[in-house]
Amino acid sequence: MRQSRRLQSGMTVGGLLFVLSFIGIVVLFVVRAFPLYNEKMQIVSAMKSVVSRPEAAGLSEREVTMAFLKNIEATTNIQRFSEKNLKEMVEVVKGDGKGDPKQLYVHYQATNVLYKELNLMLNFDQKMPLRGNPSGTGE
Repeated sequence: MRQSRRLQSGMTVGGLLFVLSFIGIVVLFVVRAFPLYNEKMQIVSAMKSVVSRPEAAGLSEREVTMAFLKNIEATTNIQRFSEKNLKEMVEVVKGDGKGDPKQLYVHYQATNVLYKELNLMLNFDQKMPLRGNPSGTGE
C-alpha cells in the first residue's frame, strides 16, 4: 500500500506555548521598565528647562535647585524630590575645565519590582551646563 504524504504545516501546542510565554515575558518587562524610563525623560526635561533659562548661570545653588524642584512639581507626577532631600540628589557643581560654566548635577537611584525579588534599577547620574548670562540681564 502506498502511503499518501501530507504536507504538515502549522505550529504545535508546545511551540505556541513557547511563543506566548516569550511575549508575556517581554510585556511584563516593558510594563515594569516603562515607568523608570518615563521618569528619566521627565527629569531630563526638567533639567533642560532649568539650564536653558537666560539667567541660569547667575543663579545661586539654592535658586537653581528650587527652580528644578518647582519644575518637577509643576510638570510631572514624580514624588521622589522634596525640599528635605533635594540637597542629596541635586547639586550645582563647578565645570570640568577652567572657564567652563557651572553644571546642574542630578543623581539618584530608583527601583521597580520586575517579579518577586527581581528588581529593575535606574541609576540616574547626569550633568548639564548652566548657560546664559551670569549677570542675569539676558544681554
